[in-house]
Amino acid sequence: MPTKQSPRTPTQPRDLNAPFFKIPEVAWLLGVSVDTVRRRIAAGLLPCSQAQKGGTITVSRDDLQAYHEATRIVTIPRRSGRQRSARAAA
Repeated sequence: MPTKQSPRTPTQPRDLNAPFFKIPEVAWLLGVSVDTVRRRIAAGLLPCSQAQKGGTITVSRDDLQAYHEATRIVTIPRRSGRQRSARAAA
């Protein structure tokens, strides 16, 4: 008998080029939990759509890409050369 997967488990999308993704697929793509995706939707940080009340919530590929670009962390380049501490400079 196959085991039923929890609806709160991130799931790999069947088609990575799909125009819309369900919440578990978005969680898998972002590397976060399903609850985190739901919190970000509720906070208005991640736009979503729903065809009918109580229906499946989906996130468009464009909205997901915009969210990723807005929240990605950019590293600050380090200065070249050795840095001296304030104590050593005195």
